[in-house]
Amino acid sequence: MASHLDQPSIGPENPPPQLECPMQPTAEQSDHGIAYHPSHKRNACTTCRRMKSKCDMEKPTCGACSKYNRACTYEATRKKSGPKRGYTAVLGSRLAQVEALLSTQMLGIAGNQPPSATFLDEWVDGAAGTNMSDTGSHPNSTAETESSSSSATDGTYPGPAVAMDMISLGNRIYFEDVHIYMQIIHHQRHLAALNNAAHAQPPICLQYMIWCHAALVSEKYNPLHPAFYERARKYAEADEMKGYGAGILSLSHAQTWLLITAYEYKMMFFPRAWLSCGKASRLAIMLGLHQLDSPNPQAKQCFMPSTDWVEKEERRRVFWMTFCIDKFATIGTGWPVGVDEAEVMTNLPASEEAFITGQSEPTACLSDILKGEGLATLSPSASVGFVSCIFGRITNHLRLPHSQNDDSYSTGGFWQRHRSCDEILLNFALSMPNHLRLPNGMGDPNIIFCNIALQTAVICLHQAAIYRAEWNSISEFPIVESKLRCSAAAQQILEIIKMVGPINMSKVNPFVSFCVYVAARVYIQHLKLHPDDTEAHSAFQFFRSVINTLKATNPLAESFLFQLDVDSEGRSFEGLRLPTNNFPISMLSPSNL
Repeated sequence: MASHLDQPSIGPENPPPQLECPMQPTAEQSDHGIAYHPSHKRNACTTCRRMKSKCDMEKPTCGACSKYNRACTYEATRKKSGPKRGYTAVLGSRLAQVEALLSTQMLGIAGNQPPSATFLDEWVDGAAGTNMSDTGSHPNSTAETESSSSSATDGTYPGPAVAMDMISLGNRIYFEDVHIYMQIIHHQRHLAALNNAAHAQPPICLQYMIWCHAALVSEKYNPLHPAFYERARKYAEADEMKGYGAGILSLSHAQTWLLITAYEYKMMFFPRAWLSCGKASRLAIMLGLHQLDSPNPQAKQCFMPSTDWVEKEERRRVFWMTFCIDKFATIGTGWPVGVDEAEVMTNLPASEEAFITGQSEPTACLSDILKGEGLATLSPSASVGFVSCIFGRITNHLRLPHSQNDDSYSTGGFWQRHRSCDEILLNFALSMPNHLRLPNGMGDPNIIFCNIALQTAVICLHQAAIYRAEWNSISEFPIVESKLRCSAAAQQILEIIKMVGPINMSKVNPFVSFCVYVAARVYIQHLKLHPDDTEAHSAFQFFRSVINTLKATNPLAESFLFQLDVDSEGRSFEGLRLPTNNFPISMLSPSNL
């Protein structure tokens, strides 16, 4: 001990030379069992350590605290670092559980058999463990130790962690089969973020919804999607209830609620989907995603500015997908939209290639596209946003109350709005750039959906015009013209689907089933007047078979299949899972817009 006490004391009176290393115990001291006392180490004052500023460690008051007139105190002992007591034992037991799981389930996973019920429970119950273990549900949250412990006590989500190869498989299925029509997540950045520190990983609710959509389109893992969905909603709602709810102010949570909304519409959870759509719309507006390119944003900013073009483009894509789902939701119910077109000051999204590579490219705003300007810059995903805007205008046009001057075909408000929407549709169909036309864009599901949805908008607009003209006993000319436009549009949809193929239609936007239903309904109305028209009957049966094919990966199509049988006064109801506790199916009919 004498050798240790002979060392010069370290303090304000005798500071060590600047180039000397901190004193460490020597080998001789270690051999004699002499412990090294960390109390002799120089420590910064608590104020400087808290503010992460440089401290000269003068006593009783350091230079920084003296300069800024702050309270200066020194801790007698340093806080212990490292894991908490018992952490190593818990980690060892969890690793043993993972090894036991892998040894028992590896053969079942490697085979081609569908996942068993045991494997379903193990994957779902432990999916948060491997790449997101002990993490919060969003980057700003604390570690998930409290959540894990509470889950273990109440028995809600027990089970070991999921293997990393299964996590990678779920992500791969999503980005191959779902991302192609919902391009709202940057693939490389998302996968890289999964390897970040716990506080910087994407929220776990987003990861569950990615797996949910992947399982829904996978024949082998299809039984997993309900459990993934329930888990995602649980975590998303838990984030909303933490503190004052500020934890949900992130792009990842906006993406989560978009995926939740899309899933709920596909599964025909219509009331829940409508509320989730509203939550996604409000969250996008709260984050200011509708004014990303505004020179003078009017709304309060609850979001940090984007760091680069790719991040800003990802925010654009999240907003426009929110815009699209909002408009397609209202076209099926006739209820008001959640995002007002007049307040949109965010440019349309760029091409997928530019988004992936990070090469910035100019994009036009919606108002310019509506005027026919900048169409050459329109990307496939932007074209879907434009068509959804047209659907929104048609919905607003049909929702306005009937007035006395609507009876006049030349000056009535209804007919003026009708001609305005029709003019936009005609101009866009004539001046559409070549890269958005078929068959040039056969490989892009968004281009396919854009062309089909464009013709669907024509049918919705002109079927409403036929109904209004017959109601007001207007001359035969507008009725005949609108019927011809509807027939031509339905024929165009028929040719597009035959060109693409019914099987490939499953990779297109889920709302394509609504478009196919609207086209089939044109032939139903035609067959009521001409029941012997074999060509129209063949077209109707073709559309019905397409919807029947779509329902395998898109249960929403089943509701339209049922409605087709009702409209055609058929009796083909066997084997159909009819929607229960949902909106009346008749609300999805264009005649009720």
